[in-house]
Amino acid sequence: MAANFETKNVVAGGFNTRYLEAGKKGQPILVLIHDGAFGTTAELCWSRVIDRLAAEYHIFAPELLGWGGTDKVVFFDRSPYAARIPHVAAFVETVGIPSADFLGASFGGSLTMRATVAPGNPWHIRRAISITGSGGPYRLQSGIEALAEYTPSLEAARKLTALIAGSADGLDEHIRQRHENSLIPGHWETLMAPRLRNPSVDRSPPPDPYLDQLAATTIPTLLVEGLRDPLLEPGWSRKLADLSPRISAVAIEAGHEPNIEAPAEVCRLVTAFLNQGGEVT
Repeated sequence: MAANFETKNVVAGGFNTRYLEAGKKGQPILVLIHDGAFGTTAELCWSRVIDRLAAEYHIFAPELLGWGGTDKVVFFDRSPYAARIPHVAAFVETVGIPSADFLGASFGGSLTMRATVAPGNPWHIRRAISITGSGGPYRLQSGIEALAEYTPSLEAARKLTALIAGSADGLDEHIRQRHENSLIPGHWETLMAPRLRNPSVDRSPPPDPYLDQLAATTIPTLLVEGLRDPLLEPGWSRKLADLSPRISAVAIEAGHEPNIEAPAEVCRLVTAFLNQGGEVT
């Protein structure tokens, strides 16, 4: 059964931005931030959970710069996180969200984690949930390389889907949509562009204060780890949770994207965490 939502467009921060909206106005606001794989859209990432969550929350799910119906933009002078945090902040302001809970998956989870420690809380985050998104640390090099190996084809879309969803079984329509999404003009190019390097310049990455910032976070945060995740080091969520009493961690029997593989369990964890005021029992 197709998920129920409206597809809308706004200009946020000067960029055409597509987003999904579901649930009733007046319900608590929950913003969903999709993953960063080739061919992802807000719909592809969240279609298996959005109806369940919309029963209790007013859902907004923007598509990030480079994906879906949002502008295809590349910044070569900043990290993928730093390039997209202001865009989501502009989206939040544009659609009139005074404050909200945020749920991100994979890259979207990492982006949400980075936003929780950004100066001034630019997204107005009340509570945050990251599904298999560490904010950058503890990624496996083998996983980084596997995610990057994508030249658009149905077979490549099947391989990528199996990598992030644990299996491609029963996901033929998902795979077809991923392939079609990866053909959107500018999408593949946007995701590939950051790998370009000037051969005449040796640039070392700047110091990253993220872990120190996370240790001082004031935002209640839940980390969801998949026990069969091939892309992150086992135990990453507990390592981050040990940094701050505001961070909780839970590991479930799933791969990298339980929002696709185990949607009922994800919705249970999300609603329990938010209904209990940002605590996990």
